[in-house]
Amino acid sequence: MMPTGRALLIASDRSGSGKTTVTSIIAAALSSKLKVRAFKVGPDYIDPGYHKVATELPSINLDLWLMGEEKLKETFCRYMRGVDLGLIEGVMGLYDGVEVGSSTFHVAKLLSLPVILVIDCSNISYTAGAIVKGLRDYGPVNVVGVIFNNVASSNHYNACKSSLPKDVVSLGYIPYDAGLIINERHLGLVTVEDYGNKVKGIIKRGVELINGKINLDLIYDLAEPVNCEHVNEQEDYGNKLGVAAVAYDNAFLFYYRASLDLLSSIFDLRFFSPINNEVVNNASFIYIGGGYPELHLRELEAARDTASWLRKAAYDGVPILAECGGLMYLSKYIRDDREYSMVGLFDIGIAAKDRLTIGYTELESIVDNPLVPAGLRIRGHEFHVSRAEYSNERYVFRNIRGRGIMNSYDGVLLNNALGLYTHTYLPSIPGVRDRIINIGKHLR
Repeated sequence: MMPTGRALLIASDRSGSGKTTVTSIIAAALSSKLKVRAFKVGPDYIDPGYHKVATELPSINLDLWLMGEEKLKETFCRYMRGVDLGLIEGVMGLYDGVEVGSSTFHVAKLLSLPVILVIDCSNISYTAGAIVKGLRDYGPVNVVGVIFNNVASSNHYNACKSSLPKDVVSLGYIPYDAGLIINERHLGLVTVEDYGNKVKGIIKRGVELINGKINLDLIYDLAEPVNCEHVNEQEDYGNKLGVAAVAYDNAFLFYYRASLDLLSSIFDLRFFSPINNEVVNNASFIYIGGGYPELHLRELEAARDTASWLRKAAYDGVPILAECGGLMYLSKYIRDDREYSMVGLFDIGIAAKDRLTIGYTELESIVDNPLVPAGLRIRGHEFHVSRAEYSNERYVFRNIRGRGIMNSYDGVLLNNALGLYTHTYLPSIPGVRDRIINIGKHLR
């Protein structure tokens, strides 16, 4: 098997078919021979964690709504540099997201890559071929192979295999095994951080199970060489503007690798844990991403040193970006079985549990802020089950699309501290890097 820098997409007819498990197992198995990087279509923070365990390389998101076509191609090519095989896991079903032009199908067409389908055969056999034919022809899209998941026996596999269209090959199957089941909760799979070392065991078990059942060489051969001749390098600022403190623990863990890489071109990154009451002295930028603060309310309430440090930093004018879970944490309280006091930077009260809010957002800035000047629009996404019970703050953004904090407004501001429910993708925001640099220079 000669590495030549190839890639393909792994998609399915729906969520819950096992795409993340299959992608991670295949990536881990091939990583013994090749340098493999996984990618994830869509604004997903959880699945890439499994990819990283499988490949030991950060998984990269590819989302047309957040990035646009040129930025997506640029991002894909930058992170394919030095990689033998790129495995791109799709989002939901192959065509889900077509209404906003951000489906797995659109990414496959844009990057001119072949598609391997994962078909869950737990309740079907010969019908598998009809699903494959329908998915292939509807787009149409270049479906080159199929992996059957949750197969009961070799006879079951042969029935599924025999139903395939003649020009689509079977790449093999993964037997049903209770040891491969990954639990879910309100925002998707249980995170790698909460599973801990169990994830390595699940993936290792999967690699053992596919031995002799999945044609790994053929998967590589079906991948297409990527054309990435012209890739812009990530510009480095040179002399770093100090330290960027990034909250990272089981409560705050939703970050795009490309956003962290952008910040690392300006600052030295240093991670801290609010759950463990940690601080980063003399930070020049603070980033608190989303996650599950609602699962760690007692620890966060008790983290007095972290709260005091964040309040002082905000009053001193240090830029703070707090997204979703970060906004919740900087609010006055989060109410679950009782009210838990949080940092209190913003006069907002949060109810931990409400209906699910999920979808893309588009925000128009109505005042200057650390991300953009007034009048500009940015794109992002929402992903939470909490809601604001009240807010006594003025808003920074008007929602063109999405729910926001209240009444279709999002973003609250104290000096340079910005909190919002929208998750951003920093590299896609026009001029954000220069804006962060200029704020940092002004504060030095």
